[in-house]
Amino acid sequence: MLSPTEFLSLLLLLPTLASAQAGFVAFKEKTCSERLDIWADGQLIDGGKLIIDHALRERGDFNGGHNYDNITFPGAQATGDWEKDTGTQFVYWKVQQPDPTCQFILLRNTQRGWESLSQLPGDELLRVSDEGCYYTAVNPNIDLITSFCCGRDDCSIAEIEVQYPSPEDTPNDKAPSCTVKSYDATPTVEDGVQIAVTRPQTCEAPPACTHSITQSKMVGTAVSHFQSFSWTTEEGVDVKIDAGIEFIVESKFSAGINFNIAQSWMDETGTTLTETNITASSEGERQQVGTVAFYAFTPQYDCWKGEVSCGKDQAGNEVVIRDVNFCQPRISSTGDSAGLFRMVYISG
Repeated sequence: MLSPTEFLSLLLLLPTLASAQAGFVAFKEKTCSERLDIWADGQLIDGGKLIIDHALRERGDFNGGHNYDNITFPGAQATGDWEKDTGTQFVYWKVQQPDPTCQFILLRNTQRGWESLSQLPGDELLRVSDEGCYYTAVNPNIDLITSFCCGRDDCSIAEIEVQYPSPEDTPNDKAPSCTVKSYDATPTVEDGVQIAVTRPQTCEAPPACTHSITQSKMVGTAVSHFQSFSWTTEEGVDVKIDAGIEFIVESKFSAGINFNIAQSWMDETGTTLTETNITASSEGERQQVGTVAFYAFTPQYDCWKGEVSCGKDQAGNEVVIRDVNFCQPRISSTGDSAGLFRMVYISG
């Protein structure tokens, strides 16, 4: 929960954003002296500014931010002759000072149903808490999202480089067994939660810095549902499921309802509890000189959607949990988790 001080800051920020039109203003070089034109869906963006007028916490109404689709930067320079940078451009963003406890966030929209497995509306490209001129590497025809957060609780969603402990599934030997009632037999590909795989570091001088993954991160089986459920079973046991995502891992003792739901899907789809590593070559993506950044990975999942029956309630009615997603990590040809690596720039 937000403290009274944090809540006041959030309330104060809203009119500030509306009146001053805080935003990300595009520039051609690192001194933020020469502005860039921005085109979105064939329309010139006024002043080359992507306004910030919706917060992460507004996810239900505005998908957690302000969307700008099919953006191009005709005057931006190419980032270089690296093969991996083909078509990528330098874009620097001038950002004003956020209010205390607040951060401005620029994200890239993902195309695979982000709402299933992430509380963010997209993958982070830039997150700042101090005014300045900040670098990003972007591709033409990109879809971008502006957002902001205020207070520790809201901003913890965006601080993906901080490894918060996973919620523990409360052991409950009396949790009801579940069976899949109906589902779409063909899984869809979904983007998972963006995960930091290196610590933030400063790149102070040429040659351009690279990031090496020194500690393996795990991606595992997940279940998610969009509604909260609670009932009392015929045996008199109270059961509660909160809307959200539960990543089921073998390293955590799971005997509760979320694990039972996952098990019912594994039985139905012929899969098993999966854990796979995030790995990369020792030389990862390069970091731009004069920046603070960390390397991040967005895993891909195969997800089945449907509904699950978890016994009967105290009145004898069948308990059906709808809009359940059961997701297994996609595995690349090398046996690692499939997905996309991306550099995330921050203000330090």
